[in-house]
Amino acid sequence: MTEQEKTAYLAAFSTAFNGNDVAATAELVTEDFVWVFYEGPDSPDGRILRGPAAACAAVVERSEQLKVPIRFTEVEQYHSGERIFATYRAQGEFHATGPFDVRAVDIYTFRDGKLASKDTYWKKISD
Repeated sequence: MTEQEKTAYLAAFSTAFNGNDVAATAELVTEDFVWVFYEGPDSPDGRILRGPAAACAAVVERSEQLKVPIRFTEVEQYHSGERIFATYRAQGEFHATGPFDVRAVDIYTFRDGKLASKDTYWKKISD
């Protein structure tokens, strides 16, 4: 897959994934797809979500906790072999914990022409 094809593939994944379209997401990921979420109980990884249904459900769960929707800015992508590193800034507000402002990195790994994992890291800019 070329860099341009991977970029387009990732855009299709983001649309399906963030739109809670489990069937479309499943078509774009490997059978053993995982999302290593930026926080959670699975030390030291955060929270490991296995499969497209669990990953999409986590997006919905997070959205329901938001007082202010997440705004993504400063997005950059870097290609390295079978991986794409996406850096961005995410700002929003949760009902329970208030506003957040983070810099983030998603590491997307491709295998056999499909997306095998999304590994997310958040670094707090302010509390």
